[in-house]
Amino acid sequence: MPHTDLSAVEADVRTWFDQYVSTFIGLAAAGRTDPAPLLDYFDVPITMTTDAAHMVLASTDALTAGLANELQTLRDADYGGSAALDLQVRALNGRSALVEVTWVRNDSGGREFQRVRVLYLAARTVAGWRTTASAILSP
Repeated sequence: MPHTDLSAVEADVRTWFDQYVSTFIGLAAAGRTDPAPLLDYFDVPITMTTDAAHMVLASTDALTAGLANELQTLRDADYGGSAALDLQVRALNGRSALVEVTWVRNDSGGREFQRVRVLYLAARTVAGWRTTASAILSP
C-alpha cells in the first residue's frame, strides 16, 4: 500500500474549504439567493443531519433548492457577514477528510444571531474535493 502524505491532503482540503467559505460569505453578504456558485462544493447525494432532521438530498435540484433556501433565510435575517472560526481539518486517508468549523453569523448591525459548530465530510471525487455529508454538532 503506498504511503499518502496526510499533511498535504489536509492542506489541500483547507485551501478548498477556504474557497467555499469565501464564496458562501460573498454570496450571502451580497444578498444573492442563486446558489449556482456553491454547487461545485457539494456532491449529490449529500447527507445533512441536525438535531431536528436527517436529510438526504438525492438530486442536484434538491441541493439547489436547499442552498437557495439557506441563502434566502440569511437575506431575510438581515445578514451582514460570517466568520468561520476554529477551522480543523483531519485527513482520514488520501481521498477523504473531516472539516470542523464554527460559523458565527452577524446581522447588518454587527450583532451575532447564530453560532453553530458544523462537521463536514469531504471526499476527493473525479471533479475535485466535494462535501458529501454534514452535521450540526450539539453545543
